[in-house]
Amino acid sequence: MPDPGFSYSNQFWYNSASQLKGPRGGTIPIHASVAILYDSNSVIYVPKIKLLGANLEFVVVIAVANGSFAARSPLANGPSVNASAAGLTNTNFVPFDLGWHLKWADIQTGYSAYAPTGRYLPGATNNLSSGFWTNAWQAGATVYLTRNKATQASMFDQYAWNTVQQGTGVRPGQNDSLDYSVSQAFTFGESGTWSLQAGAAGYGQWQTTKASGVPLIRAVLTYRVNAAGFTFNLSSPYKGLFAGASMLWEYGARNTYEGRTTTVTAGFNF
Repeated sequence: MPDPGFSYSNQFWYNSASQLKGPRGGTIPIHASVAILYDSNSVIYVPKIKLLGANLEFVVVIAVANGSFAARSPLANGPSVNASAAGLTNTNFVPFDLGWHLKWADIQTGYSAYAPTGRYLPGATNNLSSGFWTNAWQAGATVYLTRNKATQASMFDQYAWNTVQQGTGVRPGQNDSLDYSVSQAFTFGESGTWSLQAGAAGYGQWQTTKASGVPLIRAVLTYRVNAAGFTFNLSSPYKGLFAGASMLWEYGARNTYEGRTTTVTAGFNF
């Protein structure tokens, strides 16, 4: 959670995959590729007042996406599907978030909502929105493993549940997402005002309940996926200016695509 005041961050996210995994983790022999470019713009406000000894945080995340999908049957002269879309996608609101700064840890928890603000038509191949609202409760912690707080372990978990999709009667299953990292910070520059933080990172997402409104054979195909890689973040003394990047490779996927994720992030305080 940033210091009191307004701040802005931009995250560019790229995910690509060409392997579709089945219920046992084996590759399904469908020639397919998925690529998603996602750019999110976050405006954050932290007032000076506190609640229960914690800082308050309010966030709005407006995002645009550019995605493409192609799949072809492995059979000779089999059917194929191609689709692409670009524009405004779901908008994320965080109307309530609390953050405590303790001696050996920083802790955060709050409520988040995703609104289907992008283009959506049932059955269309160029949709940019999910067509349903998503509610989520999120919590995170950074634990400092050394006295100077240079070595730290971080986790952020978000549990999400969805409303019924417009025009289909489908309610997607609930899911749990966990991001984590272990990193080391190095200071340099005059009086150590610059900081480079680098380490190992990963994530996992698991569908925890079956979808409703779909055929039973689809409802039982709950998905999961994990990823591991590295991350780094460079912080400067100028208005909290920072920049970072991460690269993660997915593994252990079930009933979903398995690929790789790259993110580049930058932000500053007003």
